[in-house]
Amino acid sequence: MARVLCAWEYGGDLGHIQRLTALAVALRDAGHEPALAFSNLQHAGATSRGFRCYAAPLTTGVERPNLSPASLASILLDLGFHDGGGIEGPVRAWLSLFELEKPDAIVADYAPVALLAARVAGIPAVTIGSGFSSPPSVHPLPSLRPWQAITEATLRGADEALTASANKALTALGARPLAQASEIFAARDDILCTFEELDPFGPREDAEYLGPLDESVPGEEVTWAGDRRPRVFAYLKPRYPGFMGLLAALEATAGEAIVVAPGLMAPQAQALSKPNVLVVPRAVSLAPVLADCDLCIGHAGLGLTSKALAAGVPMALLPMHLEQFLIARRVEALGVSSHVRPTPPDRPLPDPTPWIAGLLRDEERRAKAKVLSARFASHSPRASATRAAARVCAILGA
Repeated sequence: MARVLCAWEYGGDLGHIQRLTALAVALRDAGHEPALAFSNLQHAGATSRGFRCYAAPLTTGVERPNLSPASLASILLDLGFHDGGGIEGPVRAWLSLFELEKPDAIVADYAPVALLAARVAGIPAVTIGSGFSSPPSVHPLPSLRPWQAITEATLRGADEALTASANKALTALGARPLAQASEIFAARDDILCTFEELDPFGPREDAEYLGPLDESVPGEEVTWAGDRRPRVFAYLKPRYPGFMGLLAALEATAGEAIVVAPGLMAPQAQALSKPNVLVVPRAVSLAPVLADCDLCIGHAGLGLTSKALAAGVPMALLPMHLEQFLIARRVEALGVSSHVRPTPPDRPLPDPTPWIAGLLRDEERRAKAKVLSARFASHSPRASATRAAARVCAILGA
């Protein structure tokens, strides 16, 4: 039996937690002893499954981050990697956690500080994720904005700044320095829990794409109330700038809509519901809803997007950050969705009614979604979690 510490530091939403928890379950089923370190313990739910769970040490980000980062190096600089001294403290905190847990391996989901600590401690590391946080091992790190003319000099400048600050911390800790920025993400294995079609750096040569590991979050059973069409399912964050406008657009265009809005209180959801729009403040069981749905609206998170692809449902995507925007671009390139750019909080979304109405009339897009579903429908998150655990076990046995 080996001890494995699964770490998540950066990135939002529940996808990281669900992915690592699914992996931890599979590792435990394989006879190992996983523990979890998350940057946000509020929604972890991992302790209820019997796992030890810790707060992940983090760097302190800059006050005014770049709203248009060119590469992952630029993002890490804004997350606190601009300062070698600011990196050293969290790395030392991870090393203390390693002393406590004594892991035989680290699994890092967008956890670059933990990866640096593993480098210092000489502990084997595996990376896991959607592909966004495991860029190709090239110098400079590739642009995250291929639609913009970002110069090589800009990319190299970010890489060199990141390498210099990381090496300052590594030198202080007596560890081998990095030769280039991509070495921050170096690991014995990189487990891609996405599909080739959705990988922001894909397709990658000789890569094994496992697809999402997480099963659907157990949710309330909600069914369509009648036979009114079109039927629209939406997963919308209430903090999204266009939230209220989208509810109004659904009232105007949908025969029936089910809107999951996590974070609302039950009385708020009830007040926002209309005769043809049911607003639900908690997770619902997705399979029965998507099985007979005409349009899925979401923020281009990997989980819901993958399930809509498998169900053959066309999508209207409203990404809230860069990773989601890159997924939205990839899905639209498949011909089964349309998306809008992330909207700043102080800039309301233009009236989405014509956009949604047009998508509901788009029979060509709907037909493409049905055909494409065959490529995703056979995916099994549980089987993927078992396969991911087997790859971690291979590192443990190496």
